[in-house]
Amino acid sequence: MKTEVTVIGGGAAGLMAAITAKKNGRDVVILERKDRILKKVLVTGNGRCNLSNVNATNENYFGIEKQKQDINHILNNFLPTDVIDFFENKVGIICNEESRGKLYPLSGQAASIVDGLRFYAQNLGIPIYTDFYVTKVTKEMFEFKIFSEDKRQINSKKIILATGGISYPELGSNGSGYQIAENFGHSLTKLVPTIVQLKTEKHKIKGLRGIKLDAKVSAFGKNEDKFEKICTYEGELLFTDYGISGNVVFNISFVFPLYKEVEFEVDFMPKFDYNNLFTILKKRREILKNMTMEQYFNGMINKKLGQFLTKMSGIPKLSKNISELTDNEIKKICTILKKYKIKILDTNGFKNAQVTAGGIPLSEINLENLESKKTKGLYFAGEVMDVYGECGGFNLHWAWASGKFAGENV
Repeated sequence: MKTEVTVIGGGAAGLMAAITAKKNGRDVVILERKDRILKKVLVTGNGRCNLSNVNATNENYFGIEKQKQDINHILNNFLPTDVIDFFENKVGIICNEESRGKLYPLSGQAASIVDGLRFYAQNLGIPIYTDFYVTKVTKEMFEFKIFSEDKRQINSKKIILATGGISYPELGSNGSGYQIAENFGHSLTKLVPTIVQLKTEKHKIKGLRGIKLDAKVSAFGKNEDKFEKICTYEGELLFTDYGISGNVVFNISFVFPLYKEVEFEVDFMPKFDYNNLFTILKKRREILKNMTMEQYFNGMINKKLGQFLTKMSGIPKLSKNISELTDNEIKKICTILKKYKIKILDTNGFKNAQVTAGGIPLSEINLENLESKKTKGLYFAGEVMDVYGECGGFNLHWAWASGKFAGENV
């Protein structure tokens, strides 16, 4: 079989690339190694599909390469307003803006996006070959030869590699695209899971498994001699047996691939500043003067967490009478409630990560058209490149924007 353009990868970036190329008059096919396309999209946003973010700009994206590449022109070519227009006026999906600019289908179902794109591509007449696991790609003269695991072959003038990273491998992103790119002379930056649960120092979370609460978390990163504050998010924090999870962790975990050392500072009482909290805790010393430290945080924060933080503040015995608390001890408790430091040791792995940080370096790609600088006719789209975004629809937005850009220029 021969075709003009072959898109390897039936995810968000691949579908958008194929749709755009087809609408520009190209003869295009999509190859997907799983039994259906867009499997990863189906589980995004807890099955609701956070498809974009109205605030998406270059500032929301990062790379492992030391010198950050400017992708503004790619993002500006397909703005969040263009995403809304495409899905509402072409695919028939009504978009709904929620907190922090997150866009979801009004139906609240990721399946709406999957079905809408699948039907749209079919109506354009784009052949989609599922269960087509590309194991080898060669180039002879001006033509690529694409071979599947079951010995099928497609000859194509151009290729758009949209195979994703290695997060959620059971949904299709198994890293096979990296091998294809490396066979054509490309290198890889370090691959790191992101938008993922995080592993921490065990003694800082011991016995807290299952405790869930709203907190403010600030991230500090160290690359040279000192830590610098990177960002702060508020949201649900969940303690696990290995570390921390919850939406505040997913929102902030994008910093981990960027720094040699990462430390979080947790504010368990974000509704109160330090001085107000100090006043509240002194008052509790009077109200609860006949009780022990075991009851000091009752009705204030999770009792078990309060007892743990009491010990971490330097009060070893919960049998200590509350009336015996000194002002200095209360100040130490205030500090640990407002600035509890936890060192981040690792992530919970690619199997649990939503996104892969790292990939094909942008320095090896012509950013004017997303064509390889190593092999003419080879283009890239989506997560396979060394670009990743914050949590909140930014990574799917990059998939749509880069897919459209590659499809226009192929």
